[in-house]
Amino acid sequence: NKVVATITVGTYPLCIAYDPSNGYIYVTDDGSSSVSVINPSTNKVVATISVGEDPYGIVYDPSNGYLYVANNGSGTVSVINPSTNSVIATITVGTYPKGIVYDPSNEYLYVTDCGSASVSVINPSTNKVVATISVGEDPYGIVYDPSNGYLYVANNGSGTVSVINPSTNSVIATITVGTYPKGIVYDPSNEYLYVTDCGSASVSVINPSTNTVIATISVG
Repeated sequence: NKVVATITVGTYPLCIAYDPSNGYIYVTDDGSSSVSVINPSTNKVVATISVGEDPYGIVYDPSNGYLYVANNGSGTVSVINPSTNSVIATITVGTYPKGIVYDPSNEYLYVTDCGSASVSVINPSTNKVVATISVGEDPYGIVYDPSNGYLYVANNGSGTVSVINPSTNSVIATITVGTYPKGIVYDPSNEYLYVTDCGSASVSVINPSTNTVIATISVG
């Protein structure tokens, strides 16, 4: 548990994604409106890609091998071809997009639009928005749960988590968690979901079988 290297990237780096097709790491640089490409073999930046303003979330799409970047300041998603490290498309979504996730069940991408209290659904075959789902206020993090095939959205402004059924693109449940929830992750070892509650200095643990909070963990 020691730092083995420090890599200089753009200003205000936020999110990070791994590309299994080339083994590189992609980092969104919020203050630079760019994405830094890191070769982990050398721990050096090998390319810098200009995207939209204030890039936030980033995800790799295994269905086409592209990377999708949610540009918080532009209301867009940039599509990166890692073979050329260039933007090949720009998709307009809701205002202040932040989190983005790939759903392997339908091969669509889901983007949390913080300013619109919604989630935009992107078909990567056409790079177009095919649906918009209303959720809680200020949605941030989003995760796919392979145990039930649902998507879970942390609503920062509502203190809730919205549960989306991607078969119908509708919210089927709303779970109350701590204040200002932001990040959310699925744990395959126990099939629980963990939500960071920024305003409560805690993590809420959700059992997706019942969509209820079963524990709250105090953190920093």
